[in-house]
This record gives sequence, C-alpha cells and structure tokens, in this order.
Amino acid sequence: MIGKMVTMGFEMATLPARLTYRGTRAMLAAPADFAQFMEQLRQASDEVAREIQLIMDGVDAEMSHKAAHLSPEQKQQAAELALDAAEKHLSMAAVNVFRALWLAVNSAQSLRQEREPVTIDQDGEQV
Repeated sequence: MIGKMVTMGFEMATLPARLTYRGTRAMLAAPADFAQFMEQLRQASDEVAREIQLIMDGVDAEMSHKAAHLSPEQKQQAAELALDAAEKHLSMAAVNVFRALWLAVNSAQSLRQEREPVTIDQDGEQV
C-alpha cells in the first residue's frame, strides 16, 4: 500500500517535467493532427509510468531485503538520513546545473588578454 502511494506521489511529481520534454519533442515532430499528438503524449505518459514502476519495484525489493532486520524506530532514523542525503544530492545537482549553464553561456566568450603579446627571438631579446 505504501509503495503504491509513494509510486503515485513520485509519478505525479515527476510527470510534468517528463511530459513537457516528451510533449515538446512530439510537437517538434509536427504531427499531422491533434489526435496523433495526443496519442504520442499518451504513449510518453505510459512510458514514464512504466519507468517509475520499475524503479519503485527495484527499490521495494532492495529495501525489503536490506531493512528486514530493522525495528520501526531504526527504519525511521534511516528514512531521515536518506531524506537528508537526498536533499544534499538534489541541492548539489541544482548547483551543477547552474554551473553547466554558466559554462555553456560563457564558453562562447573569448578570454581577454590583459597585456600585449610578447615575442622573444632566439637570443632571448624581446622584439
């Protein structure tokens, strides 16, 4: 029951982003009519739901095995630690996205040279 609730919550939380990407991709393909567009959108939604279900099934199997010996209090402590770790990872992921964006935007700008270039001949004299 809890697994299904978490699955549905995760699915609802991530679905808009995935549908936006896949919906945009479907629109850029210029479908012949709206019905075809809606079918592609429905297929993308079904694909997302299948992916989420596979992830949740894997997590359920893994955690059932790993946490079988833990008491409810220990499971609660582990849940708090896992949420803290997830928050830190998501925060770092956001920072990395901003770094990547900054680098992408600034990669087109050439680096300025602070001084005039100096050419040295073979004898070590500046020209």
